Amino acid sequence: MVLYCYLTKISALRTHGLRALRGFSLLEIVLVLFVLGILAAAVAPSLREIVERGRRDAEAKTLDELANTLATTFDATDLTNDNIAALPGTIGAGDTATRFSNSTTATSATTAVADWFAKAARARGLTPQVGVAPTTAAQPALAQIAYNPTGNPRLLFAGPSESGRQRFLLLSLTARSDQLVLPPYEITAAWFDALWNNDWESRTAQPPAYWTGKLTAAQLVAWTQGSSGLTQVYRLCVRRIILPKFTVTVNNNHPTDSAFVSFNNTSPAFTAPANSGANVTPEILGGRLVTLNRGTSLPGVQALQFRLRENATITVQ
Repeated sequence: MVLYCYLTKISALRTHGLRALRGFSLLEIVLVLFVLGILAAAVAPSLREIVERGRRDAEAKTLDELANTLATTFDATDLTNDNIAALPGTIGAGDTATRFSNSTTATSATTAVADWFAKAARARGLTPQVGVAPTTAAQPALAQIAYNPTGNPRLLFAGPSESGRQRFLLLSLTARSDQLVLPPYEITAAWFDALWNNDWESRTAQPPAYWTGKLTAAQLVAWTQGSSGLTQVYRLCVRRIILPKFTVTVNNNHPTDSAFVSFNNTSPAFTAPANSGANVTPEILGGRLVTLNRGTSLPGVQALQFRLRENATITVQ
């Protein structure tokens, strides 16, 4: 009897062991894969959202740093090589205006002295190679300024001429070009203001109304697609940069001396004749070096030199 029980147990164990060795049945495997598929489908959007959000947040931080770098150039007297705010009408005869972005998609085939990203590089202590494309192979440090990790070009646009300030827009699209598309660049205040005035931070924000007709219906829908009322607008990182403009009032009460005011690397850029009372210069970009010479004729004698940080008043008597 004892022997029979023992043999029965051995047989049961052998049967269980053989089942374990055979593994799961096909039906069980299919059921497991089905469940895993459901879980993957549910988790995938969340993981994708986390990755995209992380990419966008990292780029936003990079743009903050780059915007600060650009602002440091506003005091530079070398308008051709260093100062980003070198715009037509604000530079000397021997200077070259900054080359800003002129497309929302085009990459840079070469590097010019006055390219905005070359000036940003110099502000960071780098020496960009003029005539060489800003690629990871040829100029990796410069490429890190000119392009974001998605491979899209970072863009810097100068705003329209206006009283009291000069505006700049620094843009970086963190989505691939097959996912989101920016409208073509237009040299108009309406195009610039549409970007400037839009909300790019909220996850429920909409693209600018101005883009209607500038993008296809499908391209616009891509910007508004999202789950639970969320959109893709936040994937365009935007930094607004403002450079104030100021004036210099010269009260010239001297009977014979004129006041010669130099700025924008132009000498003189403005003259207050002798005994002419109050004379107000045109608006001058903040940070510019202003020099005042006085005398009966040029060049006169230097009387004052300062950086323009606010509206200034000078009296000559």
